[in-house]
Amino acid sequence: MTTTINYYFSVMSPWSYLGDERFRTIASRGAAAIVHKPVDTTVMFSRTGGLALKDRSKERQAYRMRELKRWSTRLDLPINDSPRYYPVDSTPAARVIIAAKQHGVNVSLLTYALMRAVWVDEANVSEPAVLHSFLEAQALPAGDLLERAGSDDVSDEYAANTEEAITQGAFGVPAYALCDDLLWGQDRLDFVEALLAKERAPG
Repeated sequence: MTTTINYYFSVMSPWSYLGDERFRTIASRGAAAIVHKPVDTTVMFSRTGGLALKDRSKERQAYRMRELKRWSTRLDLPINDSPRYYPVDSTPAARVIIAAKQHGVNVSLLTYALMRAVWVDEANVSEPAVLHSFLEAQALPAGDLLERAGSDDVSDEYAANTEEAITQGAFGVPAYALCDDLLWGQDRLDFVEALLAKERAPG
């Protein structure tokens, strides 16, 4: 029986970016199905006591920068820890992912490419023109997806994802819900792997 993992994330989260490729590898190895659920972290933080980066103490901000450098080095993943367009509204990119999923696109690679666009290429993914060019480069129907991204169905799914994540106990991203458990943070992916192994163990 295939294990389903609900994946709560934001393309504007460096931790989502740093964990995404490993997460997909772990899920594939564990024969698990990933359900991509982009969430609104502004709503999530306001509901669960979190703070936007600009509102955190200078000590917390400085430590975050050191951690980003550590993890980038450990994972051998490039990252611009202060991208030109950060923070910007991640809603347009999130809606594009949802629209693509509704359109039948496998959004795993699209999601990672959008994360790289923010954290490596310094793209402003809040701009429709940028998203249009990006989708065309991915050989996807840019006009159709951007039109769908503005629909009530997509907006409702985005809000539902966020509400579901909070109900599950998430207060930040990335978060992974599987096997009646929730794990927060890309540094908890070893626990995701352990849960999948336990789920597949005979008996």
